Amino acid sequence: MKKYFFTLKFLLSLLCFLISFSAIARPNFIIVLTDDMAVDEFRFMPRTQEYFAINGVRFTNAFVSQAMCCPSRSSILTGRYSINTGVKSNNFPTGGWHVFHELGLESETMAAKLQAGGYSTAYFGKFMNEYGLGNQIPHNYVPLGWSDWYAFVGSPSYFNYPLNENGVIKNYGNTPADYATDVLAKHALNHLNSALNKNSPFFMLISAYAPHSSTDEAIRPTVPVSAPRHKNLFNGIQAPRSASFNQADVSKKPFNVQSRPLLSPEDIDWIDLSFRLRIQSLRSVDEMVGKLIDKLKASPKFNETYIIFVSDNGFWFGDHRFKFGKGGLYDQSHRVPLAITGPNVQPGLVRDDLVVNTDLFPTVLNLAGVTVAPKNYDGRSIQPLLESNKRKTAFNRRSFLIETGQEGRMGIRFDSYAYYETLQTTRTIKELYDTKLDPDQVYNIVDQLTVTSATAISDALAQLRNCKAGTCRKLENTLTDDLVQLTN
Repeated sequence: MKKYFFTLKFLLSLLCFLISFSAIARPNFIIVLTDDMAVDEFRFMPRTQEYFAINGVRFTNAFVSQAMCCPSRSSILTGRYSINTGVKSNNFPTGGWHVFHELGLESETMAAKLQAGGYSTAYFGKFMNEYGLGNQIPHNYVPLGWSDWYAFVGSPSYFNYPLNENGVIKNYGNTPADYATDVLAKHALNHLNSALNKNSPFFMLISAYAPHSSTDEAIRPTVPVSAPRHKNLFNGIQAPRSASFNQADVSKKPFNVQSRPLLSPEDIDWIDLSFRLRIQSLRSVDEMVGKLIDKLKASPKFNETYIIFVSDNGFWFGDHRFKFGKGGLYDQSHRVPLAITGPNVQPGLVRDDLVVNTDLFPTVLNLAGVTVAPKNYDGRSIQPLLESNKRKTAFNRRSFLIETGQEGRMGIRFDSYAYYETLQTTRTIKELYDTKLDPDQVYNIVDQLTVTSATAISDALAQLRNCKAGTCRKLENTLTDDLVQLTN
């Protein structure tokens, strides 16, 4: 009898261990992806900022390789540079949803890998540019890898938009209840409530349209639209005035910058208005994140769930004379907010390691225990940066590729320098910025490079722009600040 008792006790202990191990090995994931959000705008999301500041790791040097919606989203979902996804723009024939589909990338996404590994997967919001348009693919098509699907059809908008809800197109109107972020939040919260009551692990990607400018033809000039309840927030606030704001001397920059006139007072007024409307639109996203957190906290699965907050690219507010935009070479369009909480994530830690959107794919799959061959992606797992309490944690990336979708406009972002090349007709304009002393990239110091250093850096870019998988990671480790040698 005594022997039977100890055997039973052992089996119960083993069962508890296996259940505990299973919960740790199969965590849940919620990714909140904003659209065109600059790093400086994160401070206007108080609930979100406070939660991640206290409970998670925030990355001050997080970037996207290409600062454009569809290429960046393709990189996030597959872990590959745009040179290796083949999605180089937002529109067909060089990019957009149809290229993503035709290249067979649906089966290569983190969602497809997680679903094959036993996860339920759900998408909410803006997917790829031109999704639901054209006649080649049914408008109500649900991409591979997604168990549940609530995505904008065609061009997203804050009001008066169609949503593909698991294969059924539903049209929303212009009442306060139709505000897009709130509708996505409602669907996401309903799905989360259901997922928390099931045994299988879950993955949710909530892609808010905010703070992207509206595509509604009735709204001109194109600016974001806030929820009616937020329309009086932040009155009188100005957009950030970086050192590159309305830059006076652009003589050492490429023609697309040199050709721009100085911003007029009317331009600057518009920039301030746009900025105010952008952060108003983000307040609804902040409320959504708060509701998701509250829902999770009421469940035992709260401690088993990673929450990732990131944007698909940054944005310009008068930087380098650009009234608005993204898609160029400079840090303002490539740097993004990134914060992560979850099991074993160190609370309240701030890191300055170079992290790229290609890293999310291997990080999520690694944390989920889903194996994918390293030859299939370019990024690297940042799990060590999440779990180590040491600020100086071994992370070997010293550089990464800056893309624009154009072969003649690319660059390398090092730890302390940014190097860019722009092909202009018959000659190449080269730029080099000390990102520690000149974070807004105003002063082009490429003329101060030694001849040997200038050649070495240009050769390094030529190698990186042709890399793939392991060769990308190797080059990112070996192409360092040491390549930059300046004359006295």
